[in-house]
Amino acid sequence: MAATFVSFLLFIMACSHSSLASSSSSVVKETCAKATAAGDRSDLAPFCVATLQSAPGSDAAVDARGLAVIATNLTLASYTAAYAAAKALQRRGGWSGRERAALAACRRLYADALDVVHSTVHALNAGETWAYEEDMGVVLRAATGCEDAFAGAGAGGDELPLYKVDVDAINVATVAVLIVLIL
Repeated sequence: MAATFVSFLLFIMACSHSSLASSSSSVVKETCAKATAAGDRSDLAPFCVATLQSAPGSDAAVDARGLAVIATNLTLASYTAAYAAAKALQRRGGWSGRERAALAACRRLYADALDVVHSTVHALNAGETWAYEEDMGVVLRAATGCEDAFAGAGAGGDELPLYKVDVDAINVATVAVLIVLIL
């Protein structure tokens, strides 16, 4: 009898967890669809869904506000990784003078952006959408500025040493802004 009761409880818990997971998955999909459509960036919808569904805590998010917090934290993580990548490339060496200058510019831009991302967290918590959007504009310019620094060094396109990192940083920050704009 006790074994049957325990089995029944385990079954109920499994069903509720499955229901919660599919519910949070639908919140992610609905939020990403709405945010990317509103921002005329439906091209980012698959990236938004994949990124948020893989993020820790997204399964507990019940609305767009929770996902905005997660996307902002992902932006912080992405820009931290970009800063670390620029620093590692600088240490590796073997760059021309112009490439070293571009890497230094990238590192400086990402360091400055990290300071601003912390401001966006405050703006989001305070419900100051305008401040959040303004701060994220600064954050986004760090990644595009990094690409520009390498273009000035005579490099361009996807052969840039930080190209993938820059694109990911831009996409994550853009998704965060788009979600905040639909709150």
